[in-house]
Amino acid sequence: MSIAIEPTTQPLALRGLLRSPQVGLAAATLLWSGNFVVGRALRGQMDPLELNFWRWLLALAVLLPFTAAGLVAQWPLLRRHVGFVLLLALSGVAIPHTCIYTALQTTSALNALLLLNLAPLLIALGARLWFGAPMHRSYWFGMVLSIAGALTLLVRGRPEVVLSLNLGRGDLWMLPAVLAVAAQALLLKRTPPGITQGPLLSASVVAALLLMMPLLWQANLSVPSGGQMLASLAYIGIFASALAFWLWNRAVARVGPGRAAPYLYLMPLYGSLLSFVALGESVQGYQLAGGGLVLLGLWVARPRSVLLTNLTTET
Repeated sequence: MSIAIEPTTQPLALRGLLRSPQVGLAAATLLWSGNFVVGRALRGQMDPLELNFWRWLLALAVLLPFTAAGLVAQWPLLRRHVGFVLLLALSGVAIPHTCIYTALQTTSALNALLLLNLAPLLIALGARLWFGAPMHRSYWFGMVLSIAGALTLLVRGRPEVVLSLNLGRGDLWMLPAVLAVAAQALLLKRTPPGITQGPLLSASVVAALLLMMPLLWQANLSVPSGGQMLASLAYIGIFASALAFWLWNRAVARVGPGRAAPYLYLMPLYGSLLSFVALGESVQGYQLAGGGLVLLGLWVARPRSVLLTNLTTET
């Protein structure tokens, strides 16, 4: 006996899944997971501010064909809220990535990711204090599980690694980056009505590029060249910037910064998976344990409503 399936069921289900903010958050952190490795690989080849400038200039070129119409239509609103746009430009584009690339000049990707673990906690606390976001005990328990899983992955199951870490000047650059990441996530919840995330992202990128240009003008901006440099810029500009931030911003505007924060702990898990797929590395016990804790934490911290909430409006 066969069961007839409506021809529109699968396309509708797939469309709903792609519009799910949870899927967007998971995809964004996947795309970001390689950024630390790429940034570390490019150390010494380009000034961090220059790298950040070219990264976002390329991202803007990718975004504009999709957001130009909305940018023009929403320009009066964006101009009215220019202060909000400038804050997003600083916290989401100009400050965090320049600081991260500066940190990676002298510190390891491990140190940078360990310090980035502070961002979800700051986002969750900010959402609770400033927005009164309802967070049950299960949410905080899930956060603890995800933190434990992320740390297990980062230190490769060896707690003594944390005690042997040497924090230096490069690690201090991660502190403003962490604060900026948290501020950007919290600001997105205050997006003025009528402004959608695509045009807002493009406007904030334009503002950030203009803010960075005077500093670059004094430093005699150089043009990137070479196959490795151009390939790296293509990845971080197209995937880790334009696509990842569009997915992240749209999802955070929907579910709120507190609910989005734990998804940042997926980044170490993705790093392990990418090593397995791309490099053929064997799966270790600590990876299974750490990955399991991260996923369990996300499940425990999930909203009490339906997990896959469909977006009802285009952003």
